[in-house]
Amino acid sequence: MRSFKNRQRGFTLIELLVVLVVMGLMMGLISFSLIGGGGAELGAAQRELLGLVQQARTRAALSGMETRLIVNAVETDLEKYHRYVELVVKDTCATTNETKWLVMGQGTYLSDGVFFVPEDESFCQVADDWREDAYTVWSYAEDDFELEDVFKGERKVGSGSKFRYLAFNSMGSVIYPSAGGGANLQKPPRLVLSNGSLNPLSSGKPLRFDDPNSIAGILMRRFGGYAVLDLDDFKQP
Repeated sequence: MRSFKNRQRGFTLIELLVVLVVMGLMMGLISFSLIGGGGAELGAAQRELLGLVQQARTRAALSGMETRLIVNAVETDLEKYHRYVELVVKDTCATTNETKWLVMGQGTYLSDGVFFVPEDESFCQVADDWREDAYTVWSYAEDDFELEDVFKGERKVGSGSKFRYLAFNSMGSVIYPSAGGGANLQKPPRLVLSNGSLNPLSSGKPLRFDDPNSIAGILMRRFGGYAVLDLDDFKQP
């Protein structure tokens, strides 16, 4: 029977208590502002997403293993595309170096009619006066993160469903996307939500967002902080 690596050393008990207390204070300070724009459904989705982000960060810090919040990116899956979220934890076999992802609980759908806004306009049709930076910034936005279907609480790496994701390292710090060459600066990961609808696949843009006033999100900080975003936090076109 294969044995998988023991979890990397996490925090001491005192350090963990401090982390949890700080997280509790942060939640208290921002809870009053978790409404955003765009109505009750968008506000509910934003609140639920913040809870999932907190779960992923805490699991990464406590287990000492990379943890990801993954979002379905299969364009033909009309029910789940950019609406279905799972939390998975990385585990690597000590003898074969095989990587698998342990699924944390049940997946979650965003509120009806609410979608993650893709990383740029090539994946969605937006209103003419859409806020210019109201797009999601993932930890890594390429198409090569594919996982097989869940089996006994695990997803193996391989041909299967595509995902976008927000990742936290073994210390619970968010993983920034690559900055690329030249003078490009790393952008902090940002999850952006909006009321939207599915577009015909023949259009080449599977989602459409017609209401530029229906935008909310969460901006991640590298070492543990985050900011809840509402409409006024995004740049005017």
